[in-house]
Formats: sequence, structure tokens, C-alpha cells
Amino acid sequence: MLNRAFIAAAAIFFAGCASGRSAPGEPGPAGVSYRYEVPSPPTATYRLADTITMIMTMPDGETDMAMSSASTIELTFAADSGGVRASGTVSDFSSSMASTMMGNTDIGWGDVSGDLVFVIGPLGDVEMVSTPEVAAAEVPIPMPFAFNAQELFPRFPDRPLQPGDTWADTVNASVDLAALGVPVPAGGIGGDPAIYSYTLVGDTLVDGRTLRKITVTNVVSVQPTVEEAGLEMAMDIVATVDGFILWDAERGLVAAVDLVRTTDGTMSMMGMSIHMTTAGPSKLRLVN
Repeated sequence: MLNRAFIAAAAIFFAGCASGRSAPGEPGPAGVSYRYEVPSPPTATYRLADTITMIMTMPDGETDMAMSSASTIELTFAADSGGVRASGTVSDFSSSMASTMMGNTDIGWGDVSGDLVFVIGPLGDVEMVSTPEVAAAEVPIPMPFAFNAQELFPRFPDRPLQPGDTWADTVNASVDLAALGVPVPAGGIGGDPAIYSYTLVGDTLVDGRTLRKITVTNVVSVQPTVEEAGLEMAMDIVATVDGFILWDAERGLVAAVDLVRTTDGTMSMMGMSIHMTTAGPSKLRLVN
């Protein structure tokens, strides 16, 4: 019972899920409009890599853990009533862990099963349809493949943009514990909204190709609780995202994403408080 509660708590601590987007700001001066349409060719291959380092400070000392993963995502795009449907598969998945307590090891994930499917509206509203799962012997339940489309594919305002323009996108933080297979009650999620702030910097040249650079920042604060068998685990978490996105206007696709995610918070249970911090880069690259 305690193990399920802890897994649920960890899932909330690391989750970057969000839903319920609000409309960006009012129209501004003339510029270039940004839209999601079916690209030509209607296929894309991305390489996704994540690294995260966690430090836990407990009453009896401190321990740290670094986890990294990499995968290839192959997508096919098609017109959809909601905009553009992206359907694809995840392959070449690998993951490893380095810990001062347990040493270095491959985590031992099995094959990724299931399809990655999401729909992007013309301005970037994302509806996740299906998410693949990965399984590991060390974890008693399959875990969803880490893919936050709302961070990796920005939402644009319904107005032309020129360099220097800024806009904001507000989302409500949420974690789908049912998707994690953890049937424990949870509350306190969806309090303070997450606000993504974007700035169109302008053109940048990468490998002889002109791309448009957009910076992004995000801050969210949540105080979730998880209860299992009468045991309550309370958390107080502040999470941030900071980085940039490169947009390929010719193909109408995100060409690259560089983000640094951080979390800082505490987990309290049975009179014991654990301070946890995480930090690490997330990189997405269009390779084909």
C-alpha cells in the first residue's frame, strides 16, 4: 500500500502534465502569422533526450540520482477536424540511472508499446489521444512515455507576430493518476495555473537554414496530497521551465526545443519531511 502511495507521489512530483488552455493576448501590429498545418512532406522524425538529476535531503542524510533517456519519434501528419493529427511510433528507447547510493545501471526498460497520437489545432491547442507505455522490472506498473506536447509544440496567438512580440498561455496543472495505473485518491492539483510566457526573438541560422527562435518560460506551484490506506503524503512543489524553441517556417514544424526543467519541494509523511529538488535539460531535434 505504501509503495503505491509513494509511486503516485513521485509521479505528481515529476509530472509536467497540463490541460485547460486559455486564449493568448489581444491583436498587435502587423507581422507574420504562425499556424499548424499538415507539413510537406507529411512526415517528421524527432530525436528526444531527457536528463534529470534529483537530490533528496532526509533526516538521516542526502542522496542523489541522475536519470537519462533517449528515443526516436516518427510522426505522420494528416488533416483532422480539430486541425492536424500526428500519429507515430517511439523506437530506440534507452534509459539509464546513476546514483550515489545504488551506483550506475541501465534501468532495464522493455520495448515501448502503443502509439503516440495527438491532435494540434491551428494555433497549437493540443489534445492527447494516446500515449505509449514503457515497462521495467524495477517498477510494478507500466509508466507512460514522457512526452509533453504542450511544452514541445508552442501555442501561438491569433494575430501576426514580429520580433520582440510576447504572448502568454495559461494552463491548469493536472496529473492523470489513472493513466499511471495508481488507484489512490489525490487532491490539491489544479490550484495555481501554469503560465507559459513566449517571446519571438527573430531569425537564427542553423546549419545553413533560417529558423525562427522563440524563448519560453513557465512557472507552476502545486500542493497535492496522496492518500492510501489511511496514510497521507503531502507535497508542496514549485516547478519551472526555461528555454527556447526553433520554428521551421518553410516546413511548418518545430525544428528544435531546448528546455531546462527544475522542481523544488517537500514531501511530508508520517511526521517526516523530505526535501527534493530536480533539474535537467530536455532536448527535441527534428532529424528528418
